[in-house]
Amino acid sequence: MASLLKRTPLASQLSHHDRGQGCVAYDRQVLPTYGYKPNTAAGIVFVVVFFITFLTHCVQTVVKRKWWYSLFAVGALGMISMDTSSPCFFSAAIYYVLGQLIRLWGPRYSPLSPRLYLIIFASFDLLSIIIQAVGGGTASKASAAEPPQSTLTGTHEMMAGIIIQLVSMSVFAILFLWVIWSARAVPKDSKTQLLLVTTSVSAACIIIRNFYRAIELSQGWKGYLITHEVYFCVLDGALMVIAAVVFNLVHPAWRLPAAGGPESSVEQETEEKTTR
Repeated sequence: MASLLKRTPLASQLSHHDRGQGCVAYDRQVLPTYGYKPNTAAGIVFVVVFFITFLTHCVQTVVKRKWWYSLFAVGALGMISMDTSSPCFFSAAIYYVLGQLIRLWGPRYSPLSPRLYLIIFASFDLLSIIIQAVGGGTASKASAAEPPQSTLTGTHEMMAGIIIQLVSMSVFAILFLWVIWSARAVPKDSKTQLLLVTTSVSAACIIIRNFYRAIELSQGWKGYLITHEVYFCVLDGALMVIAAVVFNLVHPAWRLPAAGGPESSVEQETEEKTTR
């Protein structure tokens, strides 16, 4: 083992280009990428929590055979791998939840059909993912060049992708509140009311997280937010933990009645009572 470590070059012994080609031994002479040495304990906690919520979402999806909700599991798995586009999968699942609520209450309470929510907002999320991926690749290529080139173009592309996601989710949140307000007279049992609170909390966490990421990138790779780990842990990691775990505790598949079931004709029952 000692001879192997002796043959392993330190980062300070490599060119800037070679450092970006893979993992190298930790070297105190080389400054960390983000200006700090990541907290190992925090990283382990987040990986364990996201892995638990990932497994739980997988089980919940399989048991109820509601495959759209597997998007929660995909999002949790993405958070483990530090994929910045992972919140888009949580958002897509939330779009589906709203669609189910509209089917339950009746289409007259929504300006859009359940299908349109998925088509419109999922399309913007997909566009956001693509732009962020392109921007990340551009910034990484510029950083690994010899000599290093400006990462400004890639940073702006990534920020554009996050802003698209932020605006899209914010517009969805407004429509979500619109539907809830329009359907305020519709009778709701405790399960549905709890699901509304859960969905609102998860969506709010995603929006706040996107605000943070947009401001973080606007400051550049050496900005205050990106060089202080506590903001990343609280405004990214912790918020996404909440966004994922609340749906483990209050899963839509257990809270929403099956389409065509005895509780799925709320609008019809309300109209009958009004007629009487």
